[in-house]
Amino acid sequence: MRNTGRGGTPNRALAALAAAAIALLGAVAASTPAVAAPTYGSIDVSAPGSIIVHKHEHQTGTSPVTQNPDGTGTAIPTPGIAGVEFTAAPLLQDGEPVDLNDPAAWDALQGLEPGADCTAPAGYTLGTALAPVTTNADGTATIPTSVGVYVVCETAAPANVVDRAAPFIVTIPYPYEDGWLYDVNVYPKNGVTSIVKTITPQSGLGFGLGSVIEFPVTATIPTLALGRSFTGFDVLDTLDPRLTPTAASAGVGLGVKSVTVGGVAVPAANYAVTGSGQSVQVAFTPAAGYAWLAARTGQQVVVTFQGTVTSLGNGTITNTASDFVNDPNHRSAITSNTVSSNWGDLVIEKVNSRTPGDTLAGAKFEVYAAADPYAADCSTATVSGSRVAVSGASEFTTGANGRITVAGLFVSDSVNAPTNASQRCYVIKEIAAPAGYVTPTGAAALTPVTVHTGATTDVDVTVKNVQQDGPELPLTGSSGALILSIAGGALLIAAAGAALIVARRRSHRVE
Repeated sequence: MRNTGRGGTPNRALAALAAAAIALLGAVAASTPAVAAPTYGSIDVSAPGSIIVHKHEHQTGTSPVTQNPDGTGTAIPTPGIAGVEFTAAPLLQDGEPVDLNDPAAWDALQGLEPGADCTAPAGYTLGTALAPVTTNADGTATIPTSVGVYVVCETAAPANVVDRAAPFIVTIPYPYEDGWLYDVNVYPKNGVTSIVKTITPQSGLGFGLGSVIEFPVTATIPTLALGRSFTGFDVLDTLDPRLTPTAASAGVGLGVKSVTVGGVAVPAANYAVTGSGQSVQVAFTPAAGYAWLAARTGQQVVVTFQGTVTSLGNGTITNTASDFVNDPNHRSAITSNTVSSNWGDLVIEKVNSRTPGDTLAGAKFEVYAAADPYAADCSTATVSGSRVAVSGASEFTTGANGRITVAGLFVSDSVNAPTNASQRCYVIKEIAAPAGYVTPTGAAALTPVTVHTGATTDVDVTVKNVQQDGPELPLTGSSGALILSIAGGALLIAAAGAALIVARRRSHRVE
């Protein structure tokens, strides 16, 4: 027979009953902790103990890694989860701690489960809860205990934990390999999601008001505990007031360009797009959509939201998205990072080159992107691509004050390099001068400009025009009169000479 240790006598019947309690841990997998060797013999009611919690994400696949109550086993492949709070409370029977030296108490523990809301099983109550503990960076936390039976509950977790661990029962000590563990390792799991927002580069989407901004949002499909299923998976974006959700004809739905997983479009029957004001939502549908997600846990859904820029404001358009997993009433949002798109305006002034104080109405300009948009000095910027449209217009004409404001041009964003640049180079082209002034041609028609984020408080660029030359006018004054007199006299002399010749010819005919 095995040595009983701790001075007790062997009780194999008690050990056999206790061994069945392993199922009460409800635990599978985490990183390998320090191993606590079991002791043998009767329970030492005065011994200290602990519950060592290992918090990890659910594993995927059909053969998850498992670990043992003593901490041995293959290391858990999924990440540990920090910031999860656990609270343990002693299980009482008739107001007293359960007596683990009573074989009947072990019999009663078989198959016993606490309520889903962390209540005591029928016939039991909970004593004063122990101080809560919170998992550290590797997902572990230790609850110091004495000998007894405890109900352990996950009492708080970060917002990205969408599938919390069910409450479970632990005995201290715990029966293991015909011995007793006073330091028991448990492995409750979580389903975890994440949501990340980015911005599509603006090139190809347009650089002026009236262009579209695209916001791809990536949400992870969490792995749920065995036997659990999805009850909701919604991705929501409330667009800035300066953005108008694009028409449904511009994508898969109002304000939504696409919904994909792994670059492949999600079947339209698996989700619905709805919009109200600035809010646009993609909600996976019960049955078909939920089943489709369950077959793809661990993968990422990418929802690309899109809106048309309609006004400038302070120039910085911010955007944040939310994810609701198994939260159909939207009580606790999982919020993405905030991204921003920066825009500025351009004020052009047209003046007379000789008298710059005289402003000129009626000059027409086009705006072009620059080949090197983020050069430190825009003075040598050159044209790239086609002319830029702003709110549907591609030509801009100076008004009575000689000025024209190009209402909004893209500057930068918080995602694509150079992130949040404060200025961007453009090139303006004069295509028609005011009446009576020369329209420049070639390189002379092009003027590099710098556009800064936000509304302009003064003129950004002044463009000068030279007056046209008028038609030649007849000269007046004394010198002019002299010339006319000389010319007239010459004509008279010529006429007199001609008359004399004619008279002589007649005379010869008479003779």
